[in-house]
Amino acid sequence: MNRILRILSILLISGINSFAQQIPNNSFERWAGNEPDSWHTSNQDILGTKYNAVTKDLANPQQGSNSARLTVINMTILGISLPGALTLGKINADPIAQTFSLTGGSPFNGRPLKLNGYYKYQPVNNDRCVFGMGLFKWNNGKQDTLGYGGIYNTATVNSWTPFEVPINYQSAETPDTMNIVILNSNPLDGLDHTGTILWVDNLSLEYGTLGIEGIAFAKNLNIYAEHNDRQLVLSTSFTKPEYLNISLFNMAGIETRHWKRAMQQSTEHLDVNNLPTGTYVIRISSGNRILDTRKITILN
Repeated sequence: MNRILRILSILLISGINSFAQQIPNNSFERWAGNEPDSWHTSNQDILGTKYNAVTKDLANPQQGSNSARLTVINMTILGISLPGALTLGKINADPIAQTFSLTGGSPFNGRPLKLNGYYKYQPVNNDRCVFGMGLFKWNNGKQDTLGYGGIYNTATVNSWTPFEVPINYQSAETPDTMNIVILNSNPLDGLDHTGTILWVDNLSLEYGTLGIEGIAFAKNLNIYAEHNDRQLVLSTSFTKPEYLNISLFNMAGIETRHWKRAMQQSTEHLDVNNLPTGTYVIRISSGNRILDTRKITILN
């Protein structure tokens, strides 16, 4: 992971405990003053002078009426450049001391596969933009990072183009907080990037079939369905007992069934009767290890 993405993984700190399922104000349609609702920006007010690196753009949105425009601007009063940044957390910035950190986030308890969106980019002086996402959970007063992802781009993009940020999971637990960070510039390379512009619009979360990178799938586990029977059959041949947590999620990421089973060389039936027809994702874990994830379709 390059230096910018390492910094994002450190700064993605969250601190809110409640429920939400989607990205708030995901197309930047609602604004209050100089900031989109539910988001925080790098905009600054220094000694009565306003520096708005993030603004509402009405000219050519990818969807709806607005997009977010992030511009690197020169803070003449301090003689430094201010990058454009968007986050669901809170930006704690001191341009005079040149310190920067993030806190907070948006309440969330899903396990998406990817963060998707659309962007345009006009970099100045070999600049780069960064898109990052982190998923977290508080445990006994300590915050754990459950999943994260980040990508960057250096090329000029003149028309709306999709991007996707795959989420890498380190734990089978369900998060309670999500943070997204979008940065239009690399402030660490010592170059002047004044005039770099990034447009962002129409963010979304993709659940779909979960193929999670970096997770080893169990060799001694099989799950299947018997003909005309609304039960899933789980068969295992472990060398020692495994204490399994089995969750079934709908496509919104909401857990609809949960089972606990102690299994070694055995077979268990998992009842999915009374669930609506449709597509689900089953996740099987043991401790903090994800053993398997698969798409399950209930046809009738």
